[in-house]
Amino acid sequence: MLLPALVWAVTALIWVGHGAESHQTAAAPARRDDNADFDWGSIRCPAANSQETFPTPSYRTEKGLFLVCTELVINATPQEVYHALLDFQTYPAWNSFVRNVALPAEVVKTPDDVYVGLEMRFTTAGIIPLLNTTSDEIVTVMKGSFDDGGSPGEGEAEPATTEGRYLMAAWRYDDGLHGTASKSEHPNILVNRGDGTTLYISYETFFVGPGTLLLLPLKDTLQKQYTQQGLDLKAYVEKAA
Repeated sequence: MLLPALVWAVTALIWVGHGAESHQTAAAPARRDDNADFDWGSIRCPAANSQETFPTPSYRTEKGLFLVCTELVINATPQEVYHALLDFQTYPAWNSFVRNVALPAEVVKTPDDVYVGLEMRFTTAGIIPLLNTTSDEIVTVMKGSFDDGGSPGEGEAEPATTEGRYLMAAWRYDDGLHGTASKSEHPNILVNRGDGTTLYISYETFFVGPGTLLLLPLKDTLQKQYTQQGLDLKAYVEKAA
């Protein structure tokens, strides 16, 4: 999410260099919904200045170039947070740097009409001074229900993993070249704390690619935006809860 418009300059150069034949043969990454063989709910943001990156649903084995991540507790249920995350039409009302989310004509109401594979365009401010930037995104994961009831009952031990106790929504960047220039994915993980509150982990892994290299100088700015977005979401959901 939120890749600056300058990536498109590199994208255009790569397109010319590769030609139409490369475009026809490039394989789009396989879409993966929530995967039972990976406990996404166990992910936690790394320490500041860490070089660690995380897998994402679409790019499980790819090498990450860098990561931005935010983690906080929201005093609302995972379902309430999940609803807000997929209610893209309300983003400009609560998000301090998303100016607009353009959606297909068939999406009349969010989150009701949101689906895996949905294509959308974010318009944002604050990444590059005095400029709005756009980013085309595709919804890749919608896990809006718990697999096992959500949390242990009274007197029951906590399970060894959080599998089945989290909700998840994710979308990935679409550079128009099947990831040849730049690719990233933004999972939002909502862990049920069992007391009506949610542990919210939101991260984006930016994967190795020529366009992604242009974003390295903006890593700190992106991290600040992610931190603020988490605080914005918390304030918005808690006010509505």
